[in-house]
Amino acid sequence: MADQCTIESQVTGAAPIGFGPGYTNESRPLSMFRKICLAVFGFELLVAPIGTTLALQPAPAMLRRLFEQELARRKQESSGLDARAAQAARDLGMLLSLQGDAASAQRTLKEAVHIDEKVFGPMAPQTLADVAELAGVSPEGQAEALWRRAAAGPDAALAARAFAALGQMRASAGNASEAGKFYRQALVKEEAASGPDSPRTAVRLSTLARVVSASEGIGLLERALAIDRRRLGARHPQTATVAIKLAELLLASERMDEAERYSREAIAIFEESLGFDDSHVAPAATILARVLRTKVAAAEAERMYRLSLELDERTYGPRHRQTLSDVRELADFLRAAGKNREAAELEKQKLSPNPVNGPR
Repeated sequence: MADQCTIESQVTGAAPIGFGPGYTNESRPLSMFRKICLAVFGFELLVAPIGTTLALQPAPAMLRRLFEQELARRKQESSGLDARAAQAARDLGMLLSLQGDAASAQRTLKEAVHIDEKVFGPMAPQTLADVAELAGVSPEGQAEALWRRAAAGPDAALAARAFAALGQMRASAGNASEAGKFYRQALVKEEAASGPDSPRTAVRLSTLARVVSASEGIGLLERALAIDRRRLGARHPQTATVAIKLAELLLASERMDEAERYSREAIAIFEESLGFDDSHVAPAATILARVLRTKVAAAEAERMYRLSLELDERTYGPRHRQTLSDVRELADFLRAAGKNREAAELEKQKLSPNPVNGPR
């Protein structure tokens, strides 16, 4: 059941809801979240993935009241200082986080950590797991110390998550050198936790590749791609995601034939596994268009640019920043190809002020 009710991703490595690495199936009481699902929906939903459970659960306000009542009951029964009270606080904090109430989640998870420290000790695995959850909902100024504390614990998987979060903070601040130091530590811990050939290690390799030189990044992504091909399969979407990242670095390094091969491979996998009109195809099409433009394959390059624009416009909308970036790149390509009128018409039709910010 633990594997089915995790809410983690390969990137964040978050702990399962209701428990952490310090709990075993034998010692861990059934979490409040699962008790409610069992009572309301029956066993089928109890063992369902967390996304399915959340999609079918009662109204958020009702759930919150149930979790709050459970926490109050546990605290009353034990004077607020036992493992069940800690778990009730943890469950409520995780629920609030999932519902987007970061401030309330922070307050509740602080309470969970306080109880953990009294019951398990300040460096116990469960305490540090909850410290990491608290860091995830805390403002950046408070989160760093919490992530550092989690990184210092004996749990390699948790330390990998913490070091990755610290690296992301540095990367977001534009400090690639410091980000790289943390990402390297995350990689070492991940290799210790899940093995050098695990999909999670491949994710750490891909993340590190974003903040190092192109030559080093290519080596890291080649290793990540080899892992994903072995462990996930050659036609898996995650394999294609790594392939397009590799193609982008190969393009930057002027290794055009390899960049073309990997970008074509990525497009084929995405179209096969996710569909011809899936948004993942767009960045791969853009990379291929740039490669083909360099190779003076103008007709196919234009098709790829237009495909990327069409998919991004459908995914994000016509005024999204990514869509407008696609418009500008296509217009630039058209002008370079001597199609000045087409470029001007495209810009007149598509460009507009106040773009909407967003991913990619």
